[in-house]
Amino acid sequence: MGGGPSRMSAITQILNQVNRAADPVETIRALVLEHGGHWHDPETAIGIVEIQLAGLVGIGPSVPSAVDDWILQARATEPEALPLSA
Repeated sequence: MGGGPSRMSAITQILNQVNRAADPVETIRALVLEHGGHWHDPETAIGIVEIQLAGLVGIGPSVPSAVDDWILQARATEPEALPLSA
């Protein structure tokens, strides 16, 4: 998965929004829909839930779990989270 500057910038902007949000699930939902994605509300989601946003995929047994997984993956892409090369 390529990670150019614009993708990293998008992920950082999304994380900033999520960090300020009272409800991270609703924030991710709004962003997925804003970017033309599909969203299944928790009441209608059956089975494994997958969230695709900014080139990352969050997966979980519920919508909140998939959002948490997406956030963990996004945080791992931030420059301070990446290991330094020798």
